[in-house]
Amino acid sequence: MQNFTASKASRNTKSLEKCILSPFNLRMPLVLEHSGKLIVEIGFGNGELLTRMAHSRTKDFFMGIDNSEISCEKSAKRAYDLKLKNLKLIRGDAKFLVRELFANESLDLVLAFYPIPWPKSSQSDKRLFDRNFLMSVSSTLKPKGKFVIVTDDHDHFEWVKENLKSLDIDFGTHALQPLKSTKYGRKWENLGRSSWSIVVHPKQFKIKRILEGDEMPHAHLNDVDIEKLKEISKKKFCDQRQKTIVQFKGLFKGENGYILRTIAVDGKFSQMYYVIVKPREKGWLVRLDDVAKVFKTPAVKKSIEYVAKEVKS
Repeated sequence: MQNFTASKASRNTKSLEKCILSPFNLRMPLVLEHSGKLIVEIGFGNGELLTRMAHSRTKDFFMGIDNSEISCEKSAKRAYDLKLKNLKLIRGDAKFLVRELFANESLDLVLAFYPIPWPKSSQSDKRLFDRNFLMSVSSTLKPKGKFVIVTDDHDHFEWVKENLKSLDIDFGTHALQPLKSTKYGRKWENLGRSSWSIVVHPKQFKIKRILEGDEMPHAHLNDVDIEKLKEISKKKFCDQRQKTIVQFKGLFKGENGYILRTIAVDGKFSQMYYVIVKPREKGWLVRLDDVAKVFKTPAVKKSIEYVAKEVKS
């Protein structure tokens, strides 16, 4: 039993290391060396369809984006067992990652099967296919590329159509039987539910990507006023022009300096992390926490600037 458990743990670790990419370590937009088509599935679930496609189309390269840790782990194990070399998975927010990861006219096919419709009006902010996201995806498509959406929710189907019409993006629709190649497709078929597809065609928009380089922001100070540091730990900074917000939510004293709990917001994209203010042999250093998993957005960079400006003695 112990040998089996150790073997299983080793397999899990290898599958995660081999198949899952950390978006925090990637240069954006992404540059991939591949000879075939580039295909992305958004919300791949247990990875059944994605791994099957990658296994049968070895000349093409596949990427999956999903916010679920469990989905990424299950799909990575499938890919590892199939010895797939043409598939990578990324865990994260598709609204942010599709826009930042992929350059205009870089994708051949994007798939999104049975997304959560978030039907209540109070849940509308959680819906994936809003106008901004549709602009991002349609811009990433190559001239002959396609974005295929399949849903079992007719209200959601109509909502996506209206968003596409308002943007004047060309698309086609079809009523179809639930897709047996997916877990939810089989579930909806057993329940007798219908499905609808939307095939979105490319259209170029001016997309503003907010990641500008991957350098780690930091600042050097000759001295720090601790009272000012305490004051900034309760402050909020807004930049209306760049649509950024930085809010400091508390100060903690550690063995090697001070830690500021920080929230940075770029548009609707928010991140929580810690800023370190620590003494050095000569002066002080203001930087992100070493273990912070954070994208270097304008708001994150501004948080370092705000601290350095406000606390210097």
